[in-house]
Amino acid sequence: MAFTSLLKIRFDDVDGAGIVYYPQFFHLCHKAFEDFFDDAASVSYPQLINDQRRGFPTVAIQSDFSAPLRYGDIALVKLSIGKIGRTSAIFHYEIRRKRDSKLCFSAQITKVFMNLDNNKVLPVPDDMRSLLENIL
Repeated sequence: MAFTSLLKIRFDDVDGAGIVYYPQFFHLCHKAFEDFFDDAASVSYPQLINDQRRGFPTVAIQSDFSAPLRYGDIALVKLSIGKIGRTSAIFHYEIRRKRDSKLCFSAQITKVFMNLDNNKVLPVPDDMRSLLENIL
């Protein structure tokens, strides 16, 4: 199972050539990550960070760019989980153009669960593990 977010490519997402500037693909991934929490979790990602002082910072990224997205395109961002470890999870992303389902970008992003006050890695709690297992 996977979670999908629809995101419109805005003017500030593109470069002078009129295509999505490469760092923006990572921003689209993070937007889908936040949308997933808003849709599926008992707590939003801002609540997790601001109120609980917990989060999932990125520690590793592997990515491939395969086709452009342009201003006005609608991106289908599919989020799934590749693996859940004791303190981390591997998130898989596929970004496709809605109009033709062309794969434009894929990434594997490893995130650790941590206490944001002391920057210490924490075990993924049972409720968070259960949430992630739903898209494993």
